[in-house]
Amino acid sequence: MKRSPRTLIYRMIRVVGVGALLLLLIGSLGWVYRSNFLTGSLKVELAKQGDIEHQQTVSVVFANEETLLKAPAAGTPKFLAQEGERIRKGEPIATIQSGGVALGQDSISQSNTLVAPIGGLVYSATDGLETFLTPENLVSMDVSKILQQTVANSSESVAKSTIPQNDPTTQEAQASQSTQALQNTSGSVASGKVIGKIVNNLLPTVAVVKVDTKGYEVGKNVKMLINGQSFTAKIMRLLDDPQGLVVQFNQYIDGTSRERFQEIALVVKPTVSGILIPKSSLWIKGEEQGVYVVQESAIQYRKVKILDENDQVICVENLPHGIPVIINPRMGLDGLTINIKNVTQL
Repeated sequence: MKRSPRTLIYRMIRVVGVGALLLLLIGSLGWVYRSNFLTGSLKVELAKQGDIEHQQTVSVVFANEETLLKAPAAGTPKFLAQEGERIRKGEPIATIQSGGVALGQDSISQSNTLVAPIGGLVYSATDGLETFLTPENLVSMDVSKILQQTVANSSESVAKSTIPQNDPTTQEAQASQSTQALQNTSGSVASGKVIGKIVNNLLPTVAVVKVDTKGYEVGKNVKMLINGQSFTAKIMRLLDDPQGLVVQFNQYIDGTSRERFQEIALVVKPTVSGILIPKSSLWIKGEEQGVYVVQESAIQYRKVKILDENDQVICVENLPHGIPVIINPRMGLDGLTINIKNVTQL
């Protein structure tokens, strides 16, 4: 039976209609999954309030007020205070046990007590630098000669240093060295010899900072990080030889009487505060600088003002704390939606 033209037309309309519905369905599904497909490789981190500090590693020589402790008599010293313990002026620090032969007796033993001449931290170890590597000398004397003497003393070459051999501080340093060697070998010392020191931790630490002096001024403050802690010091002198600064801290820096030579972080530019985001998140549109942020699951472009930067992050204005930021942006992100599952904290 031959089909009528009208039946064929109806059949074609049905086929076209079904095809159109399939295309519409596929298109709708494609539009739904378009954002997920285009944003699947994007990475997001949260913008965070913070600071950018510019630091430089520098060599530092520390000096504190230190008083040498001398044995009141020959014998074997025994400290009554713990290493690094703070004692008050007049408190017993150590005893010197001495022995000898007396008429009619096999032996006699005598104990002499050493009391603290000043208050401070007690240490039994000395290095021979106590009498010339002092805060007063760094502020008022030739620092180049002091540091040369320091190196010479560390190398056991005091006789070849630039400070004259009849200088009383040099003689004191030599005596300290020889006494310390005697303590380490025999445990016994002669009368008047050095057995330790007291560090006055109520007076501020002074230091030589080896750095280019350009841009620094006497009376200004510098910021340093020592063993992870932040300290402020006032510039007392600018040095030409060696190039550097003599600075005075506003307190005693713990540990600097034992570790005189350290590598520390010097803050070379003022700290800048703002919103920190990864450097890779910056995107340029024409002459504008900005970032892509996620607001209610939608990706939006935000213009920002850069305040400062380092190798990892930039510090910006015009962004709220905690807003998600795309850290690997590309073209065509405007208006897309993204499902944020794992957001990394800066």
